[in-house]
Amino acid sequence: MSTQIKRIEKEYFLSKLAAEQIPVIYIFNRQDYVLKVDKISTKEIEFVAEKPIEGLVGNKRINLMFDYKGLCISFSVEVKDITEHVVTTTMPEALYKNLARSSQRVAVPTDLHIKLKSLEDRYSLPFPKSSSFESLDSSAVLPGIDPQNFNAIVAKMMQEVKSYADGCKIVYYNATVQPDKTEERIVAENGRMLFIPSSGEPFPKEFASGKKFITEALFKRYFESVGVSETFLDQTLAQFLKAKEDEHILSALWIPFLFQEYVVGYIYLWKSSRTTDGKEDKIPFSEEFAEKIYRYGKCIVFSLERRGYFEAGRMKDRVINGKVADISASGLRFTVPNSFVFQSLQPGVELAIALEAPQRTIDMKIKIRRRYKEGNLVCLGCSFVNIMPEESRFLFEFIYGKPENPITENLLAGNV
Repeated sequence: MSTQIKRIEKEYFLSKLAAEQIPVIYIFNRQDYVLKVDKISTKEIEFVAEKPIEGLVGNKRINLMFDYKGLCISFSVEVKDITEHVVTTTMPEALYKNLARSSQRVAVPTDLHIKLKSLEDRYSLPFPKSSSFESLDSSAVLPGIDPQNFNAIVAKMMQEVKSYADGCKIVYYNATVQPDKTEERIVAENGRMLFIPSSGEPFPKEFASGKKFITEALFKRYFESVGVSETFLDQTLAQFLKAKEDEHILSALWIPFLFQEYVVGYIYLWKSSRTTDGKEDKIPFSEEFAEKIYRYGKCIVFSLERRGYFEAGRMKDRVINGKVADISASGLRFTVPNSFVFQSLQPGVELAIALEAPQRTIDMKIKIRRRYKEGNLVCLGCSFVNIMPEESRFLFEFIYGKPENPITENLLAGNV
């Protein structure tokens, strides 16, 4: 990350590039190329390179940088045309200063490869897969409860349930018991809680607790997936709620038990609109109550995992290849397929990787700083974690084609 230069400053710096013939640095295939602006218009820039840039082709986006009175400025452009010494590019959309990363990114050398060595333990299990992912750790354990005592956890949860609900049902999935009803299928597909606060009111568009609940949009998306026309989505959802109301169900909750992307089972809770003496009870479930039971569900799954319930489905350790998009001496950006395997790769997570260069393989840790999608790929921007000095020196020279020293290091770090 860095600071984007404002439009007026951008125009000023670009004019200075042409008027003062300031050298612009392009690092490609571990070589420095010096370019100077020959012509500049509202749509493109024509650079003259001091030497031919071997291997550079049109329609390629490149990163450039220059020093103006001690300020390192970087920008990216797309190559429109290239001859032996002349490179014509688009105008940069923006200029950036004050790099937050500690080194300038460059195009990745073609002989550099990344392997992810230690993802979270993976499983192949006979449970329905959802689009959510739940990582389990000691935070799933509730205070005062032995995580090994499965029966005690369930008993404690049932005490909480009886204080609020008129009915309760727990379902565990296996190879033969799979989601069948509408409620089961939508919960299993999304891995979120299905919460009907009140069957006599419209289904909520959003929930205060965010992504743990199925929203109106997700409910309608499910109906579309089973063939309901867009014209009848509102009507179908209203009919679903009316059916619950006719069953005298005031409020209902379906809470999944998630293990990674698998829905191990769920607990169904309901509150009747009538009490035993025939009077109406107008107090529905709350989001706070749903969250409390959800935490019990996490504790149940944690207990099952500790008792070896999922062990038969544990997959052997495996190495997964990624593709490096760009790299600097302080971090890299790489892509992996957009699949459930990588749902646990979120900002803040640390990974063990191997960077393979022709002369050397560097085993290191990286920390995910940002994540976004590009088509069917997930892009991860990462920083290196506690890289050894000798490995840092090797990587610097491998990337930039020159030994690490205070002058080159300061330029590439934006600290000129």
